[in-house]
Amino acid sequence: MSPILLVAVPLLAAFLSILSKKLAPYLLLAVGVFNLVILFFIPLGFEIIGGFNQPLGINLLLDTYSKIALILINVLIIVIAFLNIGKYNKFSSILLLAMGGLNGLVLTNDLFNLFVFLEISGIAAYLITSSNKKPVKTFHYLILGAVGSSLFLFGVVILYSMFGTLNMVDMIQKIQITNNYKELILPFTLMFIGLGVEAKLLPFNSWVKGVLGKSNTLSGPMIGGVYAAAIGFVLGRYINNLFMFEGNLLIVVIALLALGILVGEAMAFSSTKVREILLFSSIAQASIVALLFVNGIVLWAVYYIVAAALSKTVLFLVINKATKEVGSDEISKLKGLFSNNLVVGVAFTLVTLSVMGLPLLVGFVVKLNFLTELAVNNQIWLIILILVASVVEGIYFVRMLVKLWYPEDNVISVKYNLSFKVVFVVIALILLTFGTYTAPLKNYDNTIDTIQEVVDNG
Repeated sequence: MSPILLVAVPLLAAFLSILSKKLAPYLLLAVGVFNLVILFFIPLGFEIIGGFNQPLGINLLLDTYSKIALILINVLIIVIAFLNIGKYNKFSSILLLAMGGLNGLVLTNDLFNLFVFLEISGIAAYLITSSNKKPVKTFHYLILGAVGSSLFLFGVVILYSMFGTLNMVDMIQKIQITNNYKELILPFTLMFIGLGVEAKLLPFNSWVKGVLGKSNTLSGPMIGGVYAAAIGFVLGRYINNLFMFEGNLLIVVIALLALGILVGEAMAFSSTKVREILLFSSIAQASIVALLFVNGIVLWAVYYIVAAALSKTVLFLVINKATKEVGSDEISKLKGLFSNNLVVGVAFTLVTLSVMGLPLLVGFVVKLNFLTELAVNNQIWLIILILVASVVEGIYFVRMLVKLWYPEDNVISVKYNLSFKVVFVVIALILLTFGTYTAPLKNYDNTIDTIQEVVDNG
C-alpha cells in the first residue's frame, strides 16, 4: 500500500460527496476509518510518485513522526465529524478536503507541494470557519492566510533559486555543504512567518480571536485542535531540520516565542469569556511547542502537541455546545454548568488539569520531561518563564472551573448527547492513563524525526 492513498482517497471522496449530500457524512466517516486502517499497513519510508527518483519529482515520507501526526489528525476528524453529523452534515465534503490537505502537509517531502497542501487545507479551513456565520472574521482569516502562504512561497522561490531543488532532504544536504548562513536569513524568515500565521504565533495571529472566539462545535475543535496539531507538526519538521536559526535571528525568534507565551497567558488571565480563555491559552501553547523544537526537544514537543490537540478538542466541544444553548460564553452566564452534568464536568476538569500540567495526568509528564530537557540545555530562563506562565495558567483555569461547577441563583440546563459524553470520557481516560503509566511514552527518543538520519546516511 502507498501513503498517497491517504491524500488521494479523501480528495476523490470530497469530489464524489458533492453528488449526494445525504451520503456525504457517511462517506466522510468511511474514508476516515479507511485511512486509519491502511495507515498500519503502509511501510515506513519514501514513496516516489511519477517515476522520478529523488531529488526530482514528487515524493512522500512516512516515518514515525508523520505517522503519529496522521493518526491524530484522522482520529480527531472522525470524532468531530461524528459528533456534528446531524447539525453540520453539509460540511462533510469540506472535511474530506481538509483531511486530504492535512494528510498531505505532514507527508510531503517537497517544499512546493507543501505550499500546495497549505492552500488546500487553508481553503477548507476558511470554509469550516464560515459555519460561525461571521463572514468578516472569516474574510480576515482568509486575507492573513493568503499573505502567510504567499510569504512562504516567496521563501521557497528564493531557496530554489539558490540551490536548484525543492526536495527537502536534498536541500538540507546542499545547505549543510554551503553553510552560508547569512544568505538564508531572508527565505527562512519568510517561511517561518508563513507557517507562523497558521500556527498562531505572535505577532502573526490576529485572526485567532475572531475565528475561535466565535467558534462552534465544528470550527472550534477543528481549528483549535486538528489544524493546530497539523501545523505544529509541520512547523516542528522544518524548525528541526531545515531552518538554521543562528545568531541574531535565533535571538529574535526565541524572543517572539517567549513573548507569545507571556501575552497568551496574560490575555487568557484577563478574559471573562471561556472561548477567549481557551484560544489565548492555545496561543501560548503554540509558542511553547515552537520553543521546544527550536531547542531540539522533539519527542516531548510531539507529545505536547498530541496532548494539547486532545485537550482542546474536548474543551471547545464542551464550551461551544453550552454556548449555543445558553447564548453566551461569559463565565458569569455559565456558572453551575456542571452541576447537572457531572460526567461532562469531571471529564472537562481532568482535561483542564492536564493542560495545567498537574500530576497523575499526561500534561504533567510531558511538562516535567521537557523542563528537564531544557535544564540539560542550560535554558534556565526559559524554565522560569514557563513555570511563571504555568502559575498564571493555573490561576485562571482554577477560577474558571470553580465558577463552572458552582451555581448561584439559576441552574443552567445544557444537554449533552451520549456520543459527546463517551468522547469526553475516553479522552479524559487517555490523558489519565498515560499520566500514570508513562512507559509507552518513552519508547522513542529524539530521533523520532528521521529526516536528519536520512540526510546523514542516505
